[in-house]
Amino acid sequence: MAHQPVPSLAPPVPTPRVRPRFKVRTELSIDQIESRLRAKLEGARGKIVGVFVPDRVELVPHPAKAHFWSPQLSLEFSEGDDGTLICARFGPHPPVWTLYMGIHAVGAFSTLGAAIFGMSQHMAGESPWALWALPVSPLLAALVWALAFIGQNLGAEQMYMLRKFLDESLDDDAVPDETAE
Repeated sequence: MAHQPVPSLAPPVPTPRVRPRFKVRTELSIDQIESRLRAKLEGARGKIVGVFVPDRVELVPHPAKAHFWSPQLSLEFSEGDDGTLICARFGPHPPVWTLYMGIHAVGAFSTLGAAIFGMSQHMAGESPWALWALPVSPLLAALVWALAFIGQNLGAEQMYMLRKFLDESLDDDAVPDETAE
């Protein structure tokens, strides 16, 4: 595998994905990657914090610089014959993601409840006023989806910082994987 530098990143524009993903392949072992990340984190005190577990690393902006929309970069490593594949995913912190999914769940259950109640009213010969709640659900889902992209835009600078940190940690030993999502 030829060593090609990871292309420099322009300031990110929010992608049409709630949790953007990318893959990077490197000839480094998982231990080498983790030691490079740890060494780079020592120099980035006050900017980035890392949490290491076997075959996985979570990178987040330092809590002093974090805000509600701050992203985290999850890295999962898998070693193969041709090197290590790093599967990376940007996402919100778990409480923010839980809130996002919770609002969608409430909307889905409310829609189901309104549909059942409205149909029951209709079958009982009453005015099915509950069916008027059905158009609210797609509007709520669209609003929450739009808020996710607004939040992603507000965290774009930190997304760039985390990606740049990863690229600099790997130096010239990594290439973008063509099979990235």
